[in-house]
Amino acid sequence: YTPEADGRTVRAHEVWCAGTGRMAAMSVPPIRFRSLAESDLPTLVKWFAEPEIAEWWNQPAEIDSVRAKYLPRIEQREPTQMWIAEIDEEAGGLLQSYLHVDYSEHDRCVGIAEAVGIDYLIAGPHRGRGRGRVVLRAFADWTLAHHPDASNCVATPAQANEASWRALEHAGFSRVGECHPPDEPLAYVYVRGREDGSTPSGM
Repeated sequence: YTPEADGRTVRAHEVWCAGTGRMAAMSVPPIRFRSLAESDLPTLVKWFAEPEIAEWWNQPAEIDSVRAKYLPRIEQREPTQMWIAEIDEEAGGLLQSYLHVDYSEHDRCVGIAEAVGIDYLIAGPHRGRGRGRVVLRAFADWTLAHHPDASNCVATPAQANEASWRALEHAGFSRVGECHPPDEPLAYVYVRGREDGSTPSGM
């Protein structure tokens, strides 16, 4: 990890190969996380209109709807934190992180103690190229570094969304169970514990 003004840059990363049970070095473009900004909202509208994203991300691709949902988070009026993954210096994905204790119903449903949850999408040009797994692995470690009281990074992809949970497995997450989150489809519970990865220094 290389420090940046508002995030971290990853130039090459080791990823967990679920099929072999081994680590493999993978060369990727620079990946940097930064806070979502109001100026990013038109880009989100375009992403939410992509069929592969619209199928799984319950968000109308309309600027007023996107603004109503995400502006309170940008302005830190809600506990969920929003991030843009910049891949090779351009916006390439949306991620969000939140402490499970801030959402009691979801916390009870998932049942993982000391958890910080994440959700994610990767934009079209970067899907199917192995970049999602690198973003997820880096973001999990980065998120745990930002939440020292959390011991586990948790994701709950829909069971039918195989591409999503396969990416988590390649990123070093382990499937530990199933759940049915409020207003969402049946999901798997994936966990990457603090002990599963290296925490970036200097944070």
